[in-house]
Amino acid sequence: METTKPAVIIVSGAFHQPHHYDPLKAKLEADGYEVFIPLLRSCSSQAGITWKDDVALIHEIVEPHMDNGKEFIIICHSYGGVPACAATNGFTVEERRNGGKKGGFRAILFMTALALPRAGLDVLQCFGGQYPSWTTHQPFYQKNAICLATADAKQAFYNDLPDDVVEQCFDSLVPFSQDSLETPVEFAAPDLTIPSAYLICENDLTVPLHVQEAFVASIPGIKVERCSAGHSPFISQPDRVVEVVRGLVE
Repeated sequence: METTKPAVIIVSGAFHQPHHYDPLKAKLEADGYEVFIPLLRSCSSQAGITWKDDVALIHEIVEPHMDNGKEFIIICHSYGGVPACAATNGFTVEERRNGGKKGGFRAILFMTALALPRAGLDVLQCFGGQYPSWTTHQPFYQKNAICLATADAKQAFYNDLPDDVVEQCFDSLVPFSQDSLETPVEFAAPDLTIPSAYLICENDLTVPLHVQEAFVASIPGIKVERCSAGHSPFISQPDRVVEVVRGLVE
């Protein structure tokens, strides 16, 4: 049986790059976790990318380590909840063990993340069929579209951060594949077979509190944690996130 800590892979939100999560990465590494943060394929100006491409990337990163016996906790933020859920399907510790393989996903943490309540839905549907005011986007469901975060995203994403940090974070946001938000999921949060936790961020202006609570209500047996952060607890309250991770491991 593995005695070392699991590794952590952080699946980012839309528009974000790995370095946005550096404050959390540093705290996790100081606590003894090996941390991986990929740049999602959907976070680019390449058209036609969907959450399925992000799932493939996650698997490419974790599978060699799993084959060597490494177990993982997957932490997902915002949009990252969509590919993170799907990535666990067939890759849990138990499923891999049943297939004669080592390693696997041990647990998942939703960090104010999208936890779609059933297969067949897409992200756009979960937000009432309309994109938020802080994005520019192309006509819906036309394929090969790219969306961008506007200046209004500064408040939506970073309302509890100092102005200089807000500017740094916003200036390094990248385009995002609209197709990822308009492609129905095939594996939803209630389908998870590993321990799960949801960190509700009570002052989030992107995924409002009532939406987060609705997500939680759809997931049997999920552990619910709370904090006062906005949409980016990985910057504003990384110690609280690490505390929740410890609760999943211990």
